[in-house]
Amino acid sequence: MNFTNRFNQPDTQKTLLLTCIWIALAVFAYLLSGVLLPFVFAALLAYVLDPVVSRLCSIHVGRHSLPRWAAIVSVYIFVAVFVYFFATLFLPEIYQELLRMGKAATETLNQFNETKIHELAVYIDTFLHRYNLPIHIIYPLENLATVPAVPSLSDLGSGQTTNLISINLAEMIHNIVKELGEYIHIQSADIVNGLQNIIQKTVNFIFKFFLVLMLAGFILVDTARIKKFLFSLVLTRDKATFDALLNRIDIGLSGAIRGQLMICLINAVLTLIGLWIFKVKFALVLATLAGLFSLIPIFGSILSTIPIALVALSTSAVTALMAMGWIVVIHGLEANFLNPKILGKATQIHPVIVVLALLTGEHFYGLAGALLAVPVTSILINIFHAALLKAKGNDQPV
Repeated sequence: MNFTNRFNQPDTQKTLLLTCIWIALAVFAYLLSGVLLPFVFAALLAYVLDPVVSRLCSIHVGRHSLPRWAAIVSVYIFVAVFVYFFATLFLPEIYQELLRMGKAATETLNQFNETKIHELAVYIDTFLHRYNLPIHIIYPLENLATVPAVPSLSDLGSGQTTNLISINLAEMIHNIVKELGEYIHIQSADIVNGLQNIIQKTVNFIFKFFLVLMLAGFILVDTARIKKFLFSLVLTRDKATFDALLNRIDIGLSGAIRGQLMICLINAVLTLIGLWIFKVKFALVLATLAGLFSLIPIFGSILSTIPIALVALSTSAVTALMAMGWIVVIHGLEANFLNPKILGKATQIHPVIVVLALLTGEHFYGLAGALLAVPVTSILINIFHAALLKAKGNDQPV
């Protein structure tokens, strides 16, 4: 069959036409990418809430099932009540902990006077000398006869002085404190513009928040119509394959979104319990950060561990070790039990692909891109897998 006869086949013409429609939709989405972010978050929110709405719709009131709009309103009311109780019970405590954390940080900075810095230099240099580490902490002795002197180079023994790495701890700390002071001074000088910017961003956030809720409600009402529209864009012979592809995407997104949200909640609760047991300060703030950062795979766990270690270390080295041990146990529980049970094997993405997706999303779209990177990657991987099977001539559902 020559090219002209093949082009005149109805199936070929339909395939080309539908391909052009898909390409046009992709180009249209790309051109509007700057304003599509609220719609993307609304679609994700609708996806998270859809199982709950569908379950409520299956409830029969007499002979009639609950209307879908009523189920959506019920879910929104429940979410509003939950947010209200969270804001009433936890936000004030989190706010107070943030104030205490800021006060503690200020007091810690104020403690770095000449005597304290010199005592710290003595402690670190003695520790390094005890374990024969080739590092020497320098501090000039100026009018500090009341504090112990830093061990001199000759105290380290002959033959060891030539390989020493000298660190001027005093100069380093003074530079850090000076830069922090200058930064705070600059920011406080521009406090009016800063307040205006905060108010503007707050109003913008509230507007987008309600916009996302409204759009998610519309999507939840018309889920069946949206799915019907998508099926109208594929040939009849490919509907089974397309339906199987949607099921695979649903499995992947279920792990990347619903499962990850559940793991974040478990992570926050377990972190809070451990920090309370070990009496680590600012436990509620640190646990909240741990839960929020867990939304970003790999990097989130690392970022949430750093402030926990620093705050615990300010209490004692033993407290820091116990807190870090607890965090390691939580991450081990996630990797070996929670991820396989909640996310499932079908939703797993190779860590190298996850890192690439996170870096790409953050590079082009900032924090929002990093949050959406894994769900989008899950969709693209399933589409690529289906296209690869189709290219190999495998018409079986994927």
